[in-house]
Amino acid sequence: MNKLNFYLFNLSTKYILINLFIILFFVIFLNLIEISRVLEKQHQNVYYYMYLSILKIPSIINETIPFIIIIGISFLFRNLINNNELIAMRNVGYSIFDIFKPISISVTLIGLVTLFFLNPLSTSFEKKYEKILNKQNKDLYSIKFSKEGMWIKNKITDKDSNYINIKNIDLKRMIAKNIKILTNKNNENLLILSKNGIISQKKFILNEVNVFNISNNTYEELDILEVDLNFSKDNIINSIINFKHVPFYSYYTHIKTLKKFNLYSSEIGLFYISEILKPFFIVMLAFVVVGFTGKFKRNENFFKILFYSILIGFLIFFLKEILTKITISLNINFIYSYSVMFLLPFLIGLYQIIKIEND
Repeated sequence: MNKLNFYLFNLSTKYILINLFIILFFVIFLNLIEISRVLEKQHQNVYYYMYLSILKIPSIINETIPFIIIIGISFLFRNLINNNELIAMRNVGYSIFDIFKPISISVTLIGLVTLFFLNPLSTSFEKKYEKILNKQNKDLYSIKFSKEGMWIKNKITDKDSNYINIKNIDLKRMIAKNIKILTNKNNENLLILSKNGIISQKKFILNEVNVFNISNNTYEELDILEVDLNFSKDNIINSIINFKHVPFYSYYTHIKTLKKFNLYSSEIGLFYISEILKPFFIVMLAFVVVGFTGKFKRNENFFKILFYSILIGFLIFFLKEILTKITISLNINFIYSYSVMFLLPFLIGLYQIIKIEND
């Protein structure tokens, strides 16, 4: 990498990081307002405000990185144009594509850091964040999924709790098979085995039941048994389908689990491929920005550049939302949706850059 390329690489990294800290500051401030609204009264102190704000930082960066790149590259080109550096580079034979190469390397490296470091960190911190905000529900029940089926820890009262293992479950009809329940009620321990059952209205209605009283070594067979629960069908589905809290290296495993319970959708596939390919997507965004900002005049108005940056970001976001809605409603293959999401802005940016080159 020659001196000019190294200069462009460093300068683009500098502008991106400056905008990252500025945007991060404003978003954290807005997030503090949201935290004060939802945080329980007993936790409303400086420690919890600071702790929850720190937990949100990786997610904020991960979600806003496209806007950070757009604004950062816009002001990078404003600086190059104001200092006559862009004209000087063009005069010595550099094309817009040549100028973009070191910028793209900088953006790619930032994208890779976002994927390999911030993505896992943000999912881990988000779980801790929600655990604090939803502590009451987490104390009442915990739902986990594994190769051995579904595991549920269910606390009814301080002296009444259930530990449930279900080998097979149809989550649409809430019909379960091969059920094991360990119940602790009033210091009495019961092991309940059932061939099948259905979850309805916070009740687990079991059929063909064998009840072993571990406390007094007795055994009982029942046709039907109702077990109290304090969670619903929606709680179970939300526990498994919360796909935005899964790190990128677990996407494949999570998709297999979702398919097992018939919960996989194109929306999830679109989100996962968007996260995995984000380093390349933000390079494409930088390419689009170069196409629009390469024509700025010297001493271009600050707010005009900011407006252009926000407008580009908004249009990309709007396109993404429209494609996501269409993908969900028409059940379109997520590969097609992402291809449109990626190629359409790229072609617009390419057209703009070719116009600059021909001027």
